[in-house]
Amino acid sequence: MNIMRVKNQNNKFKKGYLSKVVVLVVLLLLISIGVSFAFFTANISNSESATTITVGGGTLNITYSGGSTVTVSNIHPRPEAWATKTFTVSGTTATATTMNYKCTLVVSVNSFSANALKYQMTATNTGSNGTPMTAITTSQNIGTGTSNIPLGNGSFVGPVSAKVHTYVLTIYFPDTEANQNADQGKEFNARITTDSVAPV
Repeated sequence: MNIMRVKNQNNKFKKGYLSKVVVLVVLLLLISIGVSFAFFTANISNSESATTITVGGGTLNITYSGGSTVTVSNIHPRPEAWATKTFTVSGTTATATTMNYKCTLVVSVNSFSANALKYQMTATNTGSNGTPMTAITTSQNIGTGTSNIPLGNGSFVGPVSAKVHTYVLTIYFPDTEANQNADQGKEFNARITTDSVAPV
């Protein structure tokens, strides 16, 4: 009888010990997965400011939605965009001149691997005047380091009163289904500039 009692106690001890070990292993797995995911952090910052450009007898106004800064932290590979910036260029002139402009993505810091980041841009002739920059519908690579990436040329035809071209620039860090750990903790800083272009 005592032998049976001892065996039952041993079985209960073994089952309790085994369940504690299983719970501990599961907790360790969850913690390590959480730490691995949290460690993959990188930052994207965008800094722009509203600008007014005088072009002959008219003006170009550039505005950026959502303030002058976009910051994204804890970036990791995914299909959705990490940074989205909507900006508008509007033209006003009383003369019959054509106001040409160009926009550039000025990258001041990019420590990501070459071509790890991509961009696209939509273009809408909101004010039905002139020609907006051509939309960039296919993902384009962003090289590592500093660079000036031309986004395109647009124009307004005068006389015109506050007609608008609207653009949405999106920046992606797509999943390549390969090891992308080399881009942990990397940084990307850029701004959009708009300049007038002399007629050809």
